[in-house]
Amino acid sequence: MVLKYNVEIDNAVIANRLKQLINLTYKLLPIREEQGEWESLLSTIVTEIAGMNELLPVEYQDIIFPLLCKLEGLFKLTFEEDFFEFRRVIFECLNMMGKVRDNVTNQ
Repeated sequence: MVLKYNVEIDNAVIANRLKQLINLTYKLLPIREEQGEWESLLSTIVTEIAGMNELLPVEYQDIIFPLLCKLEGLFKLTFEEDFFEFRRVIFECLNMMGKVRDNVTNQ
């Protein structure tokens, strides 16, 4: 796939990084449940996906924009009673990341 700056990156490399981001996003659940430092990991994920949005072709923005909105919204779900909503949004994000990965893989 040809990215911004006219750099060509193998689709498998992009798909592999998305798989790693999926795993990191899933890891937010046990970290939050154990009252660990989940906010810094979430911030790292948001930053990387925002950067990925700058590099990937415009066709991925239909998925990446709502994905970033949901991830950013997780910062607001900080109370204990918000955990089930937090969990639901995490799974929605995982699904969206999987769609981007599948689209990259199938190109």
